Amino acid sequence: MTTMITRRARGRPRKEEGPDPRQILDAAVAAFAQHGWEGTHLRQVAEAAGVDAALIARRYDGKMGLWQAIVDDVSRRLEDMFANVAQDPDAPARERLAGAVEAFVRLNLALPDLGRFFIDQISRPGLRRDYVIARMWAVYRDAMLPIVAEAHGPARPGRDPAVYVSLLLGAVAMPLMMRSVTMADWHDPAVREAFVQNVLRLFVER
Repeated sequence: MTTMITRRARGRPRKEEGPDPRQILDAAVAAFAQHGWEGTHLRQVAEAAGVDAALIARRYDGKMGLWQAIVDDVSRRLEDMFANVAQDPDAPARERLAGAVEAFVRLNLALPDLGRFFIDQISRPGLRRDYVIARMWAVYRDAMLPIVAEAHGPARPGRDPAVYVSLLLGAVAMPLMMRSVTMADWHDPAVREAFVQNVLRLFVER
């Protein structure tokens, strides 16, 4: 089991202390994705989130605490997402696969820098890499593998579920990493919906 620095217990933040934590965490994902670990500073996150850097330092006990909070938050979001997909175990496997793929794409559209954050962290050996693999990759992989295997039937050449889940992650993350080039109008709801439908057509046989 990977061990990270444990943050000191804090009381419930008072309303006057700042925005919903999700606002800070989403800004932090973007900052770490764009600047990496070394290049990210609390003041950058604070400016993007519209709060005081001292507030972030108090709430998360510094940069490592904020980074860990990002990973834990994404892990919980993945767990909740897959739990919702699996709510109807009697639904056809192909239908549940489509639901899982769609939910994963929409989560990444909500956090467009998540793929870059993940790839940057797993490319650098060390404690942070291990934590990301245990808390993000393992949750995604372990939820998707049985759905893919059931939907596709017995494993056969060219249909390895493990390859499928890796390709899906890349197929979602890469266009969003390149969105300024490949999806210039990505804020347009129609463009975002088209992206969702394209991934579904590629990864869920109709």
